[in-house]
Amino acid sequence: MPAKYLLCQKSGGKVTIEDCKVCDDRCLSLPTLTDIASYREFRGWISTTQALKGTREAYLEIVSDYTVDPFDRAFALLGTRHHSKLEAVAKKLEMVSEEYLKGEISSGIIDLLEPTPIEDVFDLWDYKTWGSFAICKSLGLEQVKEKNQPTTFVANPVKADMEDVELQLNNYRLMLENVGFGIRYMYVQATVRDGGTYIATNRGVDKKLYKIPVKRLVDDYVKEYFKNKSTALLTALETKTIPPPCNNKENWNFRKCKEYCNVAEFCDVGRHQRSK
Repeated sequence: MPAKYLLCQKSGGKVTIEDCKVCDDRCLSLPTLTDIASYREFRGWISTTQALKGTREAYLEIVSDYTVDPFDRAFALLGTRHHSKLEAVAKKLEMVSEEYLKGEISSGIIDLLEPTPIEDVFDLWDYKTWGSFAICKSLGLEQVKEKNQPTTFVANPVKADMEDVELQLNNYRLMLENVGFGIRYMYVQATVRDGGTYIATNRGVDKKLYKIPVKRLVDDYVKEYFKNKSTALLTALETKTIPPPCNNKENWNFRKCKEYCNVAEFCDVGRHQRSK
């Protein structure tokens, strides 16, 4: 279910979203708070983004009345605005953009299908708003330091970590191909939140926009992944049984538990991490 509460900046406690909206001394504008409090209802099947989370996190977000801190959603608002502007341009160009897909197992929303010179074949694009650390990780950037030469950075494909994005876009690809769209290439267009800053350039991230190719995964591998995640989530909901804790990749080695998980208060691991 959607979040039920917002963290009040004045009292430090939580208030219902409805009460926050009628407050005459809001910390942010009404459109901002309304957008922050807007989450998609669970429709009975797993979404692509839910499948990329830990099953416990996805489960607790569905069954819990959780709280959101509006000020922690600043970057998400930037991403939403970014998507909206590009969607408007795509519509003018008569391109398929922000289209909802429903497959046999999961659903998702694609950002853009761009026509290619080949009839009925498209390139699939996904827009991301990432910090320079995520860009560095996705490209596998490494420092190269030679004697008496300035430090340079090179992309090492072996060290690049794009697993979640690869699963996401390949799942969209399969759903699109299932309804007759041919997909030639897949790309992430990443806007660097801290682009141009010292921190970004010191990591080798010297551009503010990146076009990052996404590799095609084996179809059966993608199908199996989403089938397993769907079965785990739906079984937990049917039996009302909390799933096992998120693994280290899903919880970012507990960093997500400590700082970013919306439902940490309902999870023993999350409570423990935040009590340290």
